[in-house]
Amino acid sequence: MIVGGRSCRTTTTTTPELECNMPARQVVEFLESIGCCQRCILIYLGERSESLYESQIHLGKLVEEAAGALEKSLEELPSQTSETQTPDESQCPALSSEKNSHQLLTPDEGTIDIDGICMSASNGQIEHVSKKQKYAVCIACIGLLQSGSTSNVITQISEAMLSGDHDADAFTLALALPVCLSLRVHRIWTLLKQAYPQIPEKGRTDHIATMKDVWKNLVGPPLGKMVDKTFIQGQYIEFIMNISASYAGDMEDCKIMDQLCESTFALRRKQHKKYAGGVYSKQSVDAAIKRLTDEEFLKVCPNPPCIPTEAITFTGLKWQRDSIYMAGRYNKYSRELPQTPWFVEGERKMGSSVQELLCEILNKSVKAEDYRFSSSGREDVDVRCLGNGRPFVIEFINPCKTRFSRKEITEFQKEVNLSSEMIQLRDLQIVDKKDVKNLKEGEEEKTKAYCALCIARSGYDPSLLNQLSGVKELVIQQKTPVRVLHRRPLLTRPRIIHEMWASSIDNFFFKLHLTTQAGTYIKEFVHGDLGRTTPNVRSILGLDVDIIALDVERVALDWPPKCSE
Repeated sequence: MIVGGRSCRTTTTTTPELECNMPARQVVEFLESIGCCQRCILIYLGERSESLYESQIHLGKLVEEAAGALEKSLEELPSQTSETQTPDESQCPALSSEKNSHQLLTPDEGTIDIDGICMSASNGQIEHVSKKQKYAVCIACIGLLQSGSTSNVITQISEAMLSGDHDADAFTLALALPVCLSLRVHRIWTLLKQAYPQIPEKGRTDHIATMKDVWKNLVGPPLGKMVDKTFIQGQYIEFIMNISASYAGDMEDCKIMDQLCESTFALRRKQHKKYAGGVYSKQSVDAAIKRLTDEEFLKVCPNPPCIPTEAITFTGLKWQRDSIYMAGRYNKYSRELPQTPWFVEGERKMGSSVQELLCEILNKSVKAEDYRFSSSGREDVDVRCLGNGRPFVIEFINPCKTRFSRKEITEFQKEVNLSSEMIQLRDLQIVDKKDVKNLKEGEEEKTKAYCALCIARSGYDPSLLNQLSGVKELVIQQKTPVRVLHRRPLLTRPRIIHEMWASSIDNFFFKLHLTTQAGTYIKEFVHGDLGRTTPNVRSILGLDVDIIALDVERVALDWPPKCSE
């Protein structure tokens, strides 16, 4: 956990007297008096330039310059050039020394040092020492723009990034803030607009986004040097460092929403199962704030938010990277190997699977957080897959490594093929996400070729097989087989046997070769499945026929492309 600031003991005192002849300076002094740090003051003044990323020692001068720019813009307003308005303290309790209950530093607390900057307090009022910040933790950003970008913070983030050994050249940052931060910022804006109606509102809507951007640009460049990667802000990058900031008083701050929007949050509290993520979510709080006018807000919140006793902490550091997709074809030579891990009522059947034999070896190099295996159809555990193999694709989720040469991919393929005699891999390659649709489209449109070893239990006349060899484009009706009813809905599906022919082995056994529409249940077509598939080989021949073994000989899908080894 990265602690972004330090706590301070607080008590009650008065705000500084405001000078009426310098409206812009009054705004600055108001924001300083309630406890805003200098970067937050710049943001409230409408500053959006790169000066927000300057080091702490330059911020005092920048605040003065921003105040001057604001004053100039106020002078240019036609309705307010002749007379400067003095804030009415009776309408703005935050400005009233009698009503102000804000927790400022008192004389006995002496000097506070924040990031090497000294401040002091005396005579019951705050003295500006080199016009630096009076509070240990900013009332608006809760320390995010103060100590949230220190070297300790950057080191902690860099360690999380380096732990994955990523091969990305560039990265970007994503920041999730405490729910109450937007509430605090809005609360200060309502008071600011009440005291100084003439202050421009142009930066109000993007205030939180600006705070995030400032933090990212304070942290990103030095972080990039530490991890030897380029920090890029403002455009999509496939490698993202997700950072979650939390604040110990977050939910306590949000309780004011019960008074602001009583019905909304009473309902959310009542429906706790529906809102298991919490009564005060960021989305619900932000939406509620938008529905309130400033006048409605100020009736409940006439004063600034309480001063934090500690800064935000960074409790979640997690990298995120776009998936990488590998495609190929596999042959399965075992009749005791399922395509995917096989569990029955929680108990595992069979020791391994095609998916595991492929993915676990490949993932040793990709180092992904997880993977998803998909194929163009599937064969039963006791069915071999021969010929040119079955097309498949593996999505490696949140991988560390994504850049591989053709030579490296070929080595991965060899490693898989040497690891087991039950499967063989061919045409392994990296594909784009958009190309994965070819796998599913082909699954519906492709044809398959099979060879079935069949038995006529009472013997047969080999000449009967001629009845099978002449059949083409035979339409059959298949009810969901009994053996898969537990996982498939009961339907009758028409399927096409494009062609078939049979060859005799002896007076009991024969081979049946078929080319069928995808999704045809071959075993059921042979034995009839208690009459659920019609017509079937048993009914065509008039014999008690069953299937002994089945092989897939060809999957007619020309994807992924063949690779030259």
